[in-house]
Amino acid sequence: MTPDWTRFGVEPGWSFAVRHRVRWSECDPFRHANHRAYFEWFEEARNRYLETVGLAPLSPQAPGPVIAETSIRYHRPLAYADEILVSARTVRLGRTSFEMEYAVWHDGLCAIGRAVLILVINATGEKTPLPPELRERILALDPAAHRGGPQ
Repeated sequence: MTPDWTRFGVEPGWSFAVRHRVRWSECDPFRHANHRAYFEWFEEARNRYLETVGLAPLSPQAPGPVIAETSIRYHRPLAYADEILVSARTVRLGRTSFEMEYAVWHDGLCAIGRAVLILVINATGEKTPLPPELRERILALDPAAHRGGPQ
């Protein structure tokens, strides 16, 4: 955990995060961050995480992730101009799927989300096994994924 993460109140067990400042366009008329914004923050963290572990750039022939299921639980609201940290980790690896967890931090936990992703060949929609080298790089970053989640 970096000193910067401590400032945001990140709890142990997270391996990857991106900083963000809540934009005006992400807020409702009451200055609260809209629920849609959280999913966009999770998407950005997920994409940057997957780039970090070496998932091939998206193309019709290359396998890519498709969300099968997603959820979020809100703990505290965020407002315009809040500086936040959005963390991501893989908590479970399957044969053709994996589960990720995301969290938004600003003076502690503000929201936590999960997504089940399936690796598919975009041109055909066919499920494909996670490549061994991708699995190894994910486990190097998030060893708990092998055990089915953080302990």
